[in-house]
Amino acid sequence: MKCSSFRLPEDVMIDIFLRLEVKNLARLRCVCKSWNTLLTSKTFVEIHLNQSMRNPRPLLFRHGISPSYLGFYSTKYKEFEDLCDPPFRTQLADLDVVGSCNGVLCFCSNGSDRSLIYLWNPLIKKYITLPRPSLNPRYLGFGVNSVSGHLDDFKVVTISANADAEVFSLRSNSWKNIAYGFPRSIEINRSHINSSVFLNGSVHWCARFSCYHDNSCPWLIVSFDFAKEVFQTVMMPYDLSTDDADKYLNVFDGYLCVFATISNNTFRSYELWVMKEYGSTESWTKLYTIEKPQRIWWPLGFTERGKIFIRGECRHGGYGLLVYNPHSDTFKCIGVHLPYYAIQVLNFVESIIEPVSQSLILSRS
Repeated sequence: MKCSSFRLPEDVMIDIFLRLEVKNLARLRCVCKSWNTLLTSKTFVEIHLNQSMRNPRPLLFRHGISPSYLGFYSTKYKEFEDLCDPPFRTQLADLDVVGSCNGVLCFCSNGSDRSLIYLWNPLIKKYITLPRPSLNPRYLGFGVNSVSGHLDDFKVVTISANADAEVFSLRSNSWKNIAYGFPRSIEINRSHINSSVFLNGSVHWCARFSCYHDNSCPWLIVSFDFAKEVFQTVMMPYDLSTDDADKYLNVFDGYLCVFATISNNTFRSYELWVMKEYGSTESWTKLYTIEKPQRIWWPLGFTERGKIFIRGECRHGGYGLLVYNPHSDTFKCIGVHLPYYAIQVLNFVESIIEPVSQSLILSRS
């Protein structure tokens, strides 16, 4: 279809389109060829993504049970916004979420076989099923090659139980082995909420040096650089590196951060540490300590206003989702019942990027 002969200047059209929701932009691509060309152009996609990055949204994934839940929560409007069910055949209850990057979610099958992997943009309802890696993954990480100049240069890295590593490139639609594999002297911390974290072109995990007969093995952060395709390490703050308590990675206001557990006989608390200069051990700074008179609770992630989602016990009894305000030092239950170990919170950035392999596009043209 051709659009009307009356046309607004391109910069005006871009300004109008940037004000619309992603689902409406997906529909407008069908109006006419010129609109589709503009909305899929690298210029518009990049402007739209940069605008969205200023306002990431917390995405909640309640998994491992049926029914599972995937949706946004707004602390401003105090309401949930459900996302559509994924279009792939696998049920949400049978999936783990690996990560979120540039508006695309990465899922993998849970259980003993984790080799079924999907990339999905839920707002434009586009997805791709990845070819299976040659080895069953024990750990996975998801992100984008930030230096290639392509916003859709998505990559997935997998680490097997034998420390062999592979990386998948969406643009080439293929896997390749990583020379030397994962460092065998390091063991990634296995925890129900110790998910991988993507930042600055790398995916990160909490880990410890392998020393099987010593509980004081030093903690560190191990990362995989998607551009260089190499593993790297950075140490935790000295005060945290040798204690035995759990650590959880996250991203706060664009900085890599870690929640460090502090336990005593009556309750558990957490310290929040932030790496002010990426890659510099000396730049770790403790922001504050979160105390709650309860033995079993943990932080999940951040709201869009810098508050913290907590899984803990509400006043009415039973475990639910709470929001902690560090400025007033208060907890507020938001009325979401949570089963044991079954919730993740991710920072999600809206985009119109399609997770489609460029090699498949070229083969069809």
